[in-house]
Amino acid sequence: MKCCCVRTGVHSRGFLSLCILGALFLSGCGAALNASSSGQDHAGEVMETSSTFAMDTLVSQNAYGERAKEAMQEVNKALAEADGRLSLFAEQSEIVRVNQEAGRRGADVSEDTAALLRQALALSSQSEGCFAVTIAPLTLAWGITGEQPRVVPQREVDELLSLVDDSLVQIEGNHVLLPKEGMGIDLGGIAKGAACSRAAEIYESYGVESALLSIGGNIYARGEKPDGTPWRVGFRDPEGGEGSYIASFSLRDSVIAVSGGYERYFEQEGVQYIHILDPRTGRPAESDIVSVGVIEEDGATADFWSTTLFVQGTQAALAYMRQGGRAVVLDDEGNLYVSQEMQSDFSLYPETEKAYEVHFIPH
Repeated sequence: MKCCCVRTGVHSRGFLSLCILGALFLSGCGAALNASSSGQDHAGEVMETSSTFAMDTLVSQNAYGERAKEAMQEVNKALAEADGRLSLFAEQSEIVRVNQEAGRRGADVSEDTAALLRQALALSSQSEGCFAVTIAPLTLAWGITGEQPRVVPQREVDELLSLVDDSLVQIEGNHVLLPKEGMGIDLGGIAKGAACSRAAEIYESYGVESALLSIGGNIYARGEKPDGTPWRVGFRDPEGGEGSYIASFSLRDSVIAVSGGYERYFEQEGVQYIHILDPRTGRPAESDIVSVGVIEEDGATADFWSTTLFVQGTQAALAYMRQGGRAVVLDDEGNLYVSQEMQSDFSLYPETEKAYEVHFIPH
């Protein structure tokens, strides 16, 4: 299939490093979100806002409705609870217990954790080896999100790769067994997206029909603003500051998950090592994608595809879009690929419109 190309000038800046997008709020009143504050929207509804830290990132909420404040408090509790269950690092987490019992008896987990693990394994089977639930031994060895990252020697990488095999994970009811000592589960690739979907359930139970939630590079938009206008999110300019955006577009009843490498990495001897690992090589991914955002109704699915497509590269991302997937992809040559169904409300920012070449991809 052909793509519709909009030429906006030649991108003159080379992206030598891989970058992670921070897709952040463009709220109705353009204000930063502060904990336990509220404001009056121009439609007359009160907007409640909340800000906290969970799942190793900043969590921000905007919500409208009589019980919006209660709903946001419940969301914060749910995120803290999920963090406690799914963390690869917290000693008492269910994931750590499963990993500690690798090669032994296995461990029981909650229904929620078992369900998410089953979903992660089902999704992983679609990744052609570019996403692995059992990547934990390599995640821990590289330590890129920790305080002491290191370059793992190739011999050690090869040894750890022998432990990365999702087909070996055994789940019976809520009991999880990893048959080889040293194996480990890491659900970091979909946990935040799954948390967005859990938040959606909470908002619904509290009668909240209009809300916007940000969990790091994952955003969930519920409904639209009280004045009938859509929530809009910004696609971050990797070379700009936190408030620098390439484009914006509307989001409704969906999650956008964004993957890349510019916020979490370390450098050694002039080489940049990003936090997204390629399960095929056991090393930080080398991709021609700078950042990729995937939109899905289910947050875990969005999270999975954004990570997988980043590892697979631009051609795989374009194939995903041509098959009906909604995505925004920035490659390392300054090309911005956007699903054609998003074209009607996709807007470049004036300061960036001459720097990128935009391609709308049909399906």
